[in-house]
Amino acid sequence: MASWIRCLSMIALVGAAGESRCAEPPPGAVRPPRASVKAVAQDPAAWLDKEASLSGTLENRGSNYFTDLRVVLRDDEGHVLAVKPWLPVSVPPGPGPGPRPRTLSQYLGKKVDLLATLRRGELRNAGTSYYLEVKEARTLD
Repeated sequence: MASWIRCLSMIALVGAAGESRCAEPPPGAVRPPRASVKAVAQDPAAWLDKEASLSGTLENRGSNYFTDLRVVLRDDEGHVLAVKPWLPVSVPPGPGPGPRPRTLSQYLGKKVDLLATLRRGELRNAGTSYYLEVKEARTLD
């Protein structure tokens, strides 16, 4: 019986860590390489379909958040990479108290650390052939 309770406790801990994305990777896990926005922007073919960790400021280069959303990751030198939005732009009001789902606006204008894969293709409104597909994000501010 005690091993069953221990097993449930581990499942709960693993599930909670997975939601917060704050847990350290298991020993022996391969960490994606750290990449600069500049390095990826200057040689996207070398990073195509590869996962990497990148930092910068997330911005909307479009004229309107709802109708012309063009998300980019910008470094301090001005290099940019297009980013495919990975969160909704808005969430309807909920039925009651409780945590609200995250929206993209909570990351815009902030320094972020992204775990992302560089992809090739067209993004709506972006007119670019390379973009970041985000797996995880956290704010650094």
